[in-house]
Amino acid sequence: MRKESVKRSISFASSLLLILALVLAGCAPAAPADGGQAAPAPDAKVYRIAFSVPAMSFPFFVHMERQVRDEAAKIGNIEIITLDGQDNTTKQVADLEGVIALGYDGLIVSPRTSEGLAPVIQQVIDAGIPVVTIDRRAEGVNGLLAHVGADNVLGGEEQGKAILSLFPDGARIIELLGTPGASPAIDRSAGLHNIIDPVGNIEVVCQQTGNFNRDGGLTVTENCLSANPDVQAIVAANDDMALGAVEAAKAAGVDVPIIGFDALPEAIQAINEGALYGSVEQFPGGQSRTALQTIMDFIVNGATPASDVILLQPKLISKENLMEAERIGEVPGLATTAAPTRQLRIAFSVPAMSFPFFVHMERQVRDEAAKIGNIEIITLDGQDNTTKQVADLEGVIALGYDGLIVSPRTSEGLAPVIQQVIDAGIPVVTIDRRAEGVNGLLAHVGADNVLGGEEQGKAILSLFPDGARIIELLGTPGASPAIDRSAGLHNIIDPVGNIEVVCQQTGNFNRDGGLTVTENCLSANPDVQAIVAANDDMALGAVEAAKAAGVDVPIIGFDALPEALLAIRDGALYGSVEQFPGGQSRTALQTIVNFIVSGATPASDVVLLTPKLITLDNFNEAERLGEIPQ
Repeated sequence: MRKESVKRSISFASSLLLILALVLAGCAPAAPADGGQAAPAPDAKVYRIAFSVPAMSFPFFVHMERQVRDEAAKIGNIEIITLDGQDNTTKQVADLEGVIALGYDGLIVSPRTSEGLAPVIQQVIDAGIPVVTIDRRAEGVNGLLAHVGADNVLGGEEQGKAILSLFPDGARIIELLGTPGASPAIDRSAGLHNIIDPVGNIEVVCQQTGNFNRDGGLTVTENCLSANPDVQAIVAANDDMALGAVEAAKAAGVDVPIIGFDALPEAIQAINEGALYGSVEQFPGGQSRTALQTIMDFIVNGATPASDVILLQPKLISKENLMEAERIGEVPGLATTAAPTRQLRIAFSVPAMSFPFFVHMERQVRDEAAKIGNIEIITLDGQDNTTKQVADLEGVIALGYDGLIVSPRTSEGLAPVIQQVIDAGIPVVTIDRRAEGVNGLLAHVGADNVLGGEEQGKAILSLFPDGARIIELLGTPGASPAIDRSAGLHNIIDPVGNIEVVCQQTGNFNRDGGLTVTENCLSANPDVQAIVAANDDMALGAVEAAKAAGVDVPIIGFDALPEALLAIRDGALYGSVEQFPGGQSRTALQTIVNFIVSGATPASDVVLLTPKLITLDNFNEAERLGEIPQ
């Protein structure tokens, strides 16, 4: 498997906010993506930045261009000059020669092919113009400021994993390749074969290029199906070809899973309707914004990125995680939340507003309410007291609120009163923490805390392949995140047998608890090699205790709070699990408002965002990166 380190200068005043994970109404989940701090506004000079792409006839590049223009407007004093290669290498070469002749201040370029564009890109660099490549690489070029893209090999591997999941006993498939010589075409196919070839039971019966366009995908699929009518799946290196394959398959009366790459709005719509099985999301908006921030930080401040390769991690979008697509907000009927005709009063109940995690969630839900319009958010602070939160929810019934979004302090403590709210006819969405045994919930929106705990476990195994003695700081007893995160950690470390948890105590999800428990655990076990905490507050308490004890070990938190991100940047924390709380908040509100306004119920009553571990290697992908001081 080919992987490249994802590092970037954390001295950037610019940063990438992962979308990711914002989930509906243009709030993409995962990733990464945009909305972080822009690069420092330049002086009065207007900087001319050329943006050269293979063809503006590809919707993918239209979206990229829109995002880079939006980022330029946020930074200010930047003119974006779009150069459309018209799917012609000679035309794109001429465009880049013009960049030199006209003396532009910088160039962001996605080369149609690497070999065709590399010489002229080198000429641009040699002329003293900074260059960032985006999406597609230019091999053999010296002096590039950076390449910003998605890891196309990993994206192809996501397609391969989907094929193995769908056909564990083997299958005959068609593979539609991209433009010959284009780095995404090469890398995506390589990733696919990294997964399917070792298994030995997936046969590619037809492999031809569709040149990344719909007509090509249509024609190639027609030919392949004519010769191989018994194929069981089709994998395409982009969505345009996948959508062409959909047309060809439909015309031939063939119903097989088709997997694309790019997660274009039309592809997302096709996934929702069942015409496509899935598509790989590579966060093009995040790529565009990061590329512009990188080049402007260099031009204005002379700052160079810590790594000259900045890769966002792709993911496969299917019906199960459709809301995590970056461009879900552009799909008609999927992500629009209509403003109510009367003012709605929505209660937002959390365990305690003393936790920074819930402060951020509340800020995001209020922002989403303002975007939708005609919604009043009433925040109910449980003050880390189950009795108080129960009383708050009884008040929701008494005051006749229109809806309730609630994160229960504990499941067993809050489940009965949540049931009472539902029985009173008030729609309820739980967020972050579950309420087990409740009937009639509209939905639960959260991160998959078990997977988050597993990310912590994988990090421990990576750091200590030969085994280690560790401390585990548990969350509030009975709280579903505390239970699930610990379960996920042990799913990974227990089967290996060489990771010993020498001290496991609850810090009750707060910093003082994390500090005290770590002090006690270190006193009894001064030779521990790592500390894993179920949230960042406890992890930051553990940092204080370890420092006071003169112990230097990796500490892993959970929540990716701004203060934790700062600690990761400074080396005090090894990492923290990102669970996209902004995406959770916005999705919860959109879900409840859609139900109240139009009676729409979510496709699934459990909407889980996929968490990821944030370390220095993928620092840019944290949702709240823009909130940390530079």
